Amino acid sequence: MSFQNKINKNEKGVWRYADFYDEFIKQENRLELNSGAILRQAQDDKNVMVSLSNHQDDMIEFSNTKLLENVNHLYFKREDENFTGSLKDRSLVYQVSLAKQNKKKELVISTSGNAGIAAAAYCQKTGIKLYIFISPKTEKAKIAEMQKYNPIIIKSKRAIRLANYLAAKHKIENLRPSVNNSSVEGFKSIAFEIFENLGEVDAIFTFVTSGSSFVGMGRAYRYLLKNKEIKKMPRLYAVQSGDIFSIAKLSLRGARVSVASEKATKQSRIYTQNIPGMFGIKNTRRKKEILEIIKLSGGNGIYVNDSEVQDAKNILEENKIYTSPEGCASFAGVMKVDKENKFNKAVCILSGKLREKINIINESKIFEAENFGDVDKIVASIDITP
Repeated sequence: MSFQNKINKNEKGVWRYADFYDEFIKQENRLELNSGAILRQAQDDKNVMVSLSNHQDDMIEFSNTKLLENVNHLYFKREDENFTGSLKDRSLVYQVSLAKQNKKKELVISTSGNAGIAAAAYCQKTGIKLYIFISPKTEKAKIAEMQKYNPIIIKSKRAIRLANYLAAKHKIENLRPSVNNSSVEGFKSIAFEIFENLGEVDAIFTFVTSGSSFVGMGRAYRYLLKNKEIKKMPRLYAVQSGDIFSIAKLSLRGARVSVASEKATKQSRIYTQNIPGMFGIKNTRRKKEILEIIKLSGGNGIYVNDSEVQDAKNILEENKIYTSPEGCASFAGVMKVDKENKFNKAVCILSGKLREKINIINESKIFEAENFGDVDKIVASIDITP
């Protein structure tokens, strides 16, 4: 069956491609991903948006040819306009729908922010109790978003380890994308949407920490290649910045990584929400597959420094595009590669929204834990049966 015939044309977002996922989610268990629904082109000379189609996806074409000499058409994929403000919507709407189908009552996740927001939103929709483990340094704006959906939030310097402990001891599924294989499925829809809307493209740039979204896109394109829907995969570029550089450093195509200068400035850097990938995983378990996808696609790992990210941010905002530091880093990667490669069509993933600074959260509804015993006490205090 061809790609076009396999699409659920009455659906949008993740569920438009429900028949492509490894584990099928029945219609009655599918939670809604309330993302945008138009493909748009940005014309920099008039500074207006023009509607081109009524597909489920949000993309804009960046046509400032003065800045990009070797990319004829660059499209920004606005994942920051998803329901909870990031591409993590795709992963979590699938994962929580699967949990609903499997009649799960409780779930757990450790998160730097966006995955926790998405998990909380969809768990509230289906009535699943959710434990979220966060770092004490998590942005208050993201905590405030999580609290809208009433999850059980536990703050700890050992958030990942304590979440793993809770999952293991109480046999609760851990949703964290870096360790949960089902997280990859929803991310496949990013590649399928790009292909459905734009056809074959030459390159895709996206920020990578755990790499689950990168792997999802890579698997989707491998499917399209295997089934002869495309002649070749687009070059997939894994962009990294700050203290996140494990993929860029080990890229099989020899990414040029200036890590030493970044380490030298680490002591003086002020860690704020302007740091791409802050609290992200520094060494992902998906490294091997990520590198395989990079090699197969002819892509690369790209490291961009703070100055390059800031330059990219300034350019985007001059063009009235406001997005997360990770999205700015992805665009910085485009500009870096533009100096060396020529592409007809390229896509830059803007993975999360730029959230307003918020200093007020409900601290009384946040638990704190330093060890396994603290976690057990919290579980007992809210009367959860193991």
